[in-house]
Amino acid sequence: MSDPSLWGNKVNMIGVRPSTGDNRAMEKWVWFGCGGACLLAALAFFVVHRRRKETSPAKYAPMLTTTIFGAAGALCVVVGWLIATDPYVNRTEALKTGGLASGSIVALYALWLNDRRRRTDESRQVVEEDRQKLEHERQELERLRTEHEREKTADERFARAIELLGHEADQVRVGALHALAGLARSHPHRTQTVVDILCSYLRRPFDHPRYDTLRKRYHSETEVPTDFEPADEEVSTDAGGDRERQVRMAAQRLIGEALRNEPGCALDLTGAVLDHLSLPNVKLGTLTLRNARLYGDTTFDGCQFTGDVDLGRSHVWGAISFSGTKFHGELRAVEAEFWDTPVFFGIEAAKYVDMQRSNFHHGVLFDESTIATLVLADATIGDELIGLQDVELTNRDNRVQLPWGWNAVVDHNGKVTRVDPPSDDNPDDSLIPFG
Repeated sequence: MSDPSLWGNKVNMIGVRPSTGDNRAMEKWVWFGCGGACLLAALAFFVVHRRRKETSPAKYAPMLTTTIFGAAGALCVVVGWLIATDPYVNRTEALKTGGLASGSIVALYALWLNDRRRRTDESRQVVEEDRQKLEHERQELERLRTEHEREKTADERFARAIELLGHEADQVRVGALHALAGLARSHPHRTQTVVDILCSYLRRPFDHPRYDTLRKRYHSETEVPTDFEPADEEVSTDAGGDRERQVRMAAQRLIGEALRNEPGCALDLTGAVLDHLSLPNVKLGTLTLRNARLYGDTTFDGCQFTGDVDLGRSHVWGAISFSGTKFHGELRAVEAEFWDTPVFFGIEAAKYVDMQRSNFHHGVLFDESTIATLVLADATIGDELIGLQDVELTNRDNRVQLPWGWNAVVDHNGKVTRVDPPSDDNPDDSLIPFG
């Protein structure tokens, strides 16, 4: 048999002791007791954590304490369990194994804390997005409220200005016109409405002794009057008419300003009485001057019309000029009467220029223009003057129709090379062939 002393030495060399009974049993219960106490403490702190509000500043403190006690409890329980089940286990090894168990709990806490922070950041981001959305909606509501107040104020100013247009005092009427023009400047979307109101004011019936004097001068003289503005001594006194004339001329100027600030408006001046109307270099939509009466120099030089222009049955006592104007629509002046020589130098007309049955007391000029179709059929031409020098007619199917007895030679490119006034040699045919 082996020597028992040798056996004891062997056990001491490998560091393993066999169970010694009461000491080992007491040790395991100490570990179990400590572990149980720690686990109970961890459970208590966990319950506190669950009941604490999420908004509490110390919401993570109970969970940290729970983790510490849980890790300590796991360490003690694992060590106690190893001591109880393995009589040869080394205490150091048992502590290492318990440490792994407690470390896993700490690692789980770290994962939980990281996930918690991530969800908190996401929640904070959602809250921030909601806040920004609410702020944007608030700003939009504020903008709409401000816009509503501006529109309400503009409506009140608009209604008041229209009401004042009927005031007896000419200064008040001029002020109302300027108030409307100011509305058009501050509210560009109202420009067309303001222009319509100004045009309606000019459509009101009006006459002035100067106009009667000017008409008489044109009707009595065979030559074009050299002085278009009658002298004061030639005009009967009409103080009220003078004041209204100034108001109407102010309305004309304000129309020009509105068109320069907001191009493309339409002008409806049907039956209007206009005095030295000047609208050069503006862009308009349509222009309606049917049955209008125009006195003095009228200028549309350099304009651009995107719609039709209608001067049908209008009467023009004075020079009227459309030099360099572009017409994207039709230019109609059917049965109009021009007491001076209308000038259409260098115009570009994409469609018909229809002036049939019109009366040109001193001729008409279209030199250096580009026109699709020119219609002057049955027109009356005074001074035997139709200026078509360097005119290009682009509609090959129907280029030009001249009054009875007039003849024009057009080359194959549509260029007018010669215009002959009526003579006994010309045929009775107003449709001029082209080369």
